[in-house]
Amino acid sequence: MRRQRQKLILGGIIILSGLGALIVYSFNQSLVYDHSVAEFMGNPGLQRSNCRIYGKVAAASVVREPGGIGVRFTVTDGTHSVPVIYAREVPDTFKEEGDVVVEGMLNAEGVFAAHHLLAKCPSKYEKEAQEAEGSYGSAGAGAI
Repeated sequence: MRRQRQKLILGGIIILSGLGALIVYSFNQSLVYDHSVAEFMGNPGLQRSNCRIYGKVAAASVVREPGGIGVRFTVTDGTHSVPVIYAREVPDTFKEEGDVVVEGMLNAEGVFAAHHLLAKCPSKYEKEAQEAEGSYGSAGAGAI
């Protein structure tokens, strides 16, 4: 009886250890860190893997695909640049000289094929935040 219980406990430990290792492995595989354009260009390992690049959309580099879905552009940090192709619907906040984060891989032609595009428009949100603070500030001042 005691020997059977030891086998059961050992089997449970092995199964739980395997599940734990699988969870950790899956979590590590899904992590994608943001890299600057310079980091991406300077690291051949990044160029062969799925990664995120952040920077600005270069001025006069945006070419919309016919039919309105998809775009080609260049992401830059001011010194280095990477051509990008994105074949999905483009966010409304995407614009030239705007901040952008793209996730994907460098293809055989040396173009970064993005499958995710995050466009930031800080001026819009900063303006809304300032307006909200101004309205709260004036209401709060009168209440004191």
